[in-house]
Amino acid sequence: MFQRNQEGFTLIELLVAVGIIGLLAAIITINIQSVRQKARCAKRRADITSVQVPLEAYYDAQIPKAYPNTAGEWWGINPSYGGHDVTGSDGWIPNLAPTYIKRLPSDPNDSGTTRTYLYKSDASNYKVLSYYPNTDGCTLGDSKDTLYDPVRTTYAWMVCSGEPACSTW
Repeated sequence: MFQRNQEGFTLIELLVAVGIIGLLAAIITINIQSVRQKARCAKRRADITSVQVPLEAYYDAQIPKAYPNTAGEWWGINPSYGGHDVTGSDGWIPNLAPTYIKRLPSDPNDSGTTRTYLYKSDASNYKVLSYYPNTDGCTLGDSKDTLYDPVRTTYAWMVCSGEPACSTW
């Protein structure tokens, strides 16, 4: 009788191995996407709070005391809000960078549509928004959240100097 010397894998064994590898790859891809979304949310929160200290330094250096002024208009990198830059007099916060902060932050997933950072000031007060972070899966929180925006409860985070910017802008 002939004895068959078995070398290699059968077709069924190879298909099972490829199927398992494919399943693991799909699970890892889904988890990586979730981690990326959480990282973008954390970056947005950090970005809008990171401009508070430079804004206060700018305010203290001005005579008379004033924040970078946008004449009550919203400024942002997004073309719908002026298409401003990340530094200089045409920065989305004018004249803040590079003197008070090296460079103004920009949204980690700005597609040129709705996700962006916005700034508004009348020189006496300011408000900075992370506009539409929830389109990336960010949880906006509630009124106990330090970045809660009472004007845009479902689509923005904010930091501001005080009234009226915090509750009416």
